[in-house]
Amino acid sequence: MQLAIREWRAMGKWRTPLKAVAFGGLLGVTGPFGSQNAFAPAVRYPLWMVLALVGFGAAAVAERVLPSTSPGRRKATRFIAVAAVSAVPVTFFVAWAFSVVQPGRTYSPVQMLALFPFVALIQLLIVLVISLDDRTAVVTTMEPPAAAPEYPPELLSKLPAPLRRDILALEADDHYVRVHTLHGSALILMRLADAAALIDSRLGLRVHRSWWIARDGVRTLERAPGRTVARMIDGTAVPISRTYLPAARTILTD
Repeated sequence: MQLAIREWRAMGKWRTPLKAVAFGGLLGVTGPFGSQNAFAPAVRYPLWMVLALVGFGAAAVAERVLPSTSPGRRKATRFIAVAAVSAVPVTFFVAWAFSVVQPGRTYSPVQMLALFPFVALIQLLIVLVISLDDRTAVVTTMEPPAAAPEYPPELLSKLPAPLRRDILALEADDHYVRVHTLHGSALILMRLADAAALIDSRLGLRVHRSWWIARDGVRTLERAPGRTVARMIDGTAVPISRTYLPAARTILTD
């Protein structure tokens, strides 16, 4: 019972139970197993809605319990297996439910065996409904992965080709910016504020009026007498001013 409850939670809140109830209503209209003539609508519809809920739950449990098939195998084989396995407990539940609404009715072993294929057929329909629901959920929830941030071409185009990667920091130098990389440094004609505004914030942050540092270029944050510095992977110590220290601690220690 606890396993069935966990499976209901995994199947997705209310959408699947509502589909189970709707499926049960459809079975109430068709009236399988002679229920069309045996029961009044006030009994037949609630009976099949309950049976459908149990059937959906049993199919979900069987789906989890059975090992997954390899990509090369046909999905139809798995659908049939899930339907057959889930039909075993559901057959007993159907027999019990019919005995409740028809006091005195019993099923012999032979009758139970005869009932099983019909229950399995209904379970196969349930498995197909669940599989269609899963495919819809995957399509609707799938989102394209976020593109990795890149340095703007307005900045990279000003650098020599060998220095257009592995950027560590930008340092203000009058009206210029010195771009520090793992492969050397170069001066470009651009204000630090303008360069920092162009760069995606996921790549780094301003830590001083004269410095911007790349997030991936920081080895550690170090406390020095009266100040904090960012130790870059090339050994450079970049000062972090008090204004930018809270943001630097939050971003660089994630």
